[in-house]
Amino acid sequence: MKFKFAFLIIYIFCGLQIFAQFGQNKVNYKDPDWYFIQTKHFDIYFIRGAESIAEFTAAESEKALLKIQGDINYQIANRISLIVYNSHNEFQETNVTDEYLTRGTGGFTEPFKNRVVFPFEGSYKKFQHVIAHELVHAVMRDMYYGGTIQNIVSRGITLQLPTWFWEGSAEYLSQGWETNTDMFIRNAIMSDALPDIPRLDGYLAYRGGQSLFKFISDTYGRQKIGELMAKIQSLGGLEQGLKAAIGINLEELNERWKKSVKKQFWPDIKDLQDPDVFAKRLTDNKKVGGFYNTGPAISPQGDKIAFISDRDVYLDVYIMDAVEGKILKKIVESGKTTDFEELNLLHPSMTWAPDNKRIALSSKSGGHDVISIINTETEEMYELPVQMSSIESMSWSKDGNKLAFVGQTANQSDIYLYDFTTQNVTNLTNDIFSDNDPAFSPNGNEIIF
Repeated sequence: MKFKFAFLIIYIFCGLQIFAQFGQNKVNYKDPDWYFIQTKHFDIYFIRGAESIAEFTAAESEKALLKIQGDINYQIANRISLIVYNSHNEFQETNVTDEYLTRGTGGFTEPFKNRVVFPFEGSYKKFQHVIAHELVHAVMRDMYYGGTIQNIVSRGITLQLPTWFWEGSAEYLSQGWETNTDMFIRNAIMSDALPDIPRLDGYLAYRGGQSLFKFISDTYGRQKIGELMAKIQSLGGLEQGLKAAIGINLEELNERWKKSVKKQFWPDIKDLQDPDVFAKRLTDNKKVGGFYNTGPAISPQGDKIAFISDRDVYLDVYIMDAVEGKILKKIVESGKTTDFEELNLLHPSMTWAPDNKRIALSSKSGGHDVISIINTETEEMYELPVQMSSIESMSWSKDGNKLAFVGQTANQSDIYLYDFTTQNVTNLTNDIFSDNDPAFSPNGNEIIF
């Protein structure tokens, strides 16, 4: 069946912010056929080739919904539509929203019809988390707003909740507490970079919000999360809900939460050294601007480093001197040329050839991920005959004849080997397990991953 979306955007004050996307347009490379399956609570839409992903989504969604409804003590009143894409590149083409979806967007729940939209990105564990995270949003929207914009208008609902509440509750209820957030909060509080609750925005809304809901659960009992959400619904506000469920206001909650985090992590300060004590800083955003410096790849001779930075507004690839950090040249301009639509920011993939001149770089092009070979001296470039849903974590062999990389199909991610001599691609792992970070051994006979 052909499946198309069309909806009218209504500009109303309902907590939804709609921004004009000046200078950006959403390119659609494919016009796929859509199919759907149904479970007790969900209508799951998927593209041909993703049948196994749809079945996984069906099973995990029902399992996650049962747990979420138990945590929140609320039963959904409406069926929920789940729209599943085979890859992040296909997900970026969705017309469920007119906003451009960056590499950092792992899924979203749109408020008009409470539809949940997300991509499969090669890892079933990550996919499981994304499903549960977005379902927390869907259940809460059903609880607070009746599931649709029409209900908000007809009932005159004015309840607005901050981003940290939405994302923090979704993160904690979908995965509890885990290592990455533990490390993030530890670094934030020890470097005096963890803001107060009202200023938990952006990525901090996820990690800080998750920490806050962990504090509520650990201090007052996990059942308090559901009680807090119910009180917010019945009393019509966050502050009122906090007072009724926990007995304190937001300012008092902030003070108790920050003290708890400090008590947990500050003892570690005595065992740590500042990086500037034992290492040389090569980039400094305070001096050159920008926010990201990521994906460093050291050349075989150790004299140069290729890395991605947004110091010139766009995400570009730079070559720096490995001793002093001096920028030698910019070799890729992403977002400003037709050659590079978008770099893989979350999973930067660069590797040097043994000649100390060329690098292999993965990026988005034409709705797929591709591998470009760039001569850093002449800036000549060509693409390998490889197109996949996603390409990450590359490693060039010591003899220069092979390139190992992680590639994703509609059903799994595997480690592949490209042979420069034959131009053949070989799937080395071919299983449903997540395989990451291949690296050639010094003798070139093995790949460690």
